[in-house]
Amino acid sequence: MTFTRSVPLTWLASLALAATCSLSVAARAETLTAEEAVRRAASQNPSLRAALLEATAARQAVAAEEGARRPTLSASVTGEYNEPFRTGADPIDADGNGVPDTDADGNPLTIRMLKRSSGTSVASNVALRYTTDVGTSLEVGASGRAPADGTPGPNYGAQAYVSARQPLLRGAGTDAVLAPYVQAQASAVAAEQDRELAASQTALDVLGAYWELWYAEQAILVQEQALAAAERLLADAKARAEKLGTGTKVDVLRFSTSAASIADSLSQARATRAARAIALGRALGMPPASAASLAPTGAPPSLGALPPADALVRAASERSLELAALRADLDAQRARVSAAEDADQIRLDLFATASMDGQWVRDGLPGLSLPGGRPAFGVLGGIEVELPLGGSRASADAARARTQLAAAEARYQARAEAIAADVSSLRASLEAAAEQVALATETARMAGELAEAERQRLSLGTATSADVVQAEQTRREAELRRLRAAVTELTSRLQLDHETGALLVRFASVLPRRSS
Repeated sequence: MTFTRSVPLTWLASLALAATCSLSVAARAETLTAEEAVRRAASQNPSLRAALLEATAARQAVAAEEGARRPTLSASVTGEYNEPFRTGADPIDADGNGVPDTDADGNPLTIRMLKRSSGTSVASNVALRYTTDVGTSLEVGASGRAPADGTPGPNYGAQAYVSARQPLLRGAGTDAVLAPYVQAQASAVAAEQDRELAASQTALDVLGAYWELWYAEQAILVQEQALAAAERLLADAKARAEKLGTGTKVDVLRFSTSAASIADSLSQARATRAARAIALGRALGMPPASAASLAPTGAPPSLGALPPADALVRAASERSLELAALRADLDAQRARVSAAEDADQIRLDLFATASMDGQWVRDGLPGLSLPGGRPAFGVLGGIEVELPLGGSRASADAARARTQLAAAEARYQARAEAIAADVSSLRASLEAAAEQVALATETARMAGELAEAERQRLSLGTATSADVVQAEQTRREAELRRLRAAVTELTSRLQLDHETGALLVRFASVLPRRSS
């Protein structure tokens, strides 16, 4: 008995479309290694670039605080023109003959009048100011003044002075004066650690996406090989049924259904591969259209023996990039507390100014002369107090800063404990993953042997098509589990290296350690 069975057009069409897409991607595939992927992400990943810029901005803040500690020089030159009103006495000339009128005693007669006068002057000043690390404000300066040519009042003056102000409470000592600089330094260290953490996280994200894409491509290969085997079995079943008469319609339908199911799985695998390529491209800073051509190469590497649990926990507490960033934040918070507590004190300052003033007068002789032959000296000193009446804003700010520091310390402790727990859990998962890889590898080997044996039995007529289909499905699933277990073990180890700071060391040659 002979019959014909047409394979369903739906899955044949989907298979042809999937094969066309596969050939299109393969024709324009851009293969890259895991290290090349990390290197590309180091130059293109926007999150990492943001962390680099933040670190640069933090270092610029330190430079700004260093600049604020330098002495400042100020100088000025001013000119003045003034027309003040003054009262004066003018002679009376009632006859208009130009001769002032006089009284009975011959004294000239005058009348008081409001008059306008004018004058110009030029003044200059230069001063050098500096605040020491203990809060002493120093100022050294000199000034001069002189009337302009033709202006009444031939006096010339010059003054040199030195002034100092020393805080005794608020603003006194290096803790108060250098607090902004210490905060900027701590913030810069925190930004550097955040940059290192971002670099390590970027490497972790890229490698995770890379090996997920690798698994997706391997899954496509497994499904393609399974589909090829199913098509061969279908062709053999059709030949036995249509030409030899030793097969049945049930065998053809069973193998046809199996091939259709595998084609559907292959289509899903290709869709998964496209999604994984887009995810990798996103980590690399690439648009989705360009990321579709990415293709991994090579096999998962061996990362060496797994260190003991206590060594991993110790490494996490000492070299964890996240904990290092949190410690730097704590240092910045402590500096803010010191500044806030200083601002909460009474202001009590000592101040003093010493000056030397010279006044020169033209007395009709050439040159200038100093009255008395020496300058005039002056000293001014005192004490200044400023205190709030009742509760002040500074007290509330200091209390808030202390509370925020306590909260930050609690968060640090909680995160340190969480990282230690994560590291221990990851190590346990890695041990289980290694066992799963070994078991999955052995299972895949035995499943392959079983499938081969069932095909031999089918050719001898001692097995049914259902036995072969089941064996082939078992082999396909076992191979996928083996690949999945290998990728899971690798990504778990990468996560462990990230938690302990080893991942950044591993890729130190391709990841940026300093921003440009």
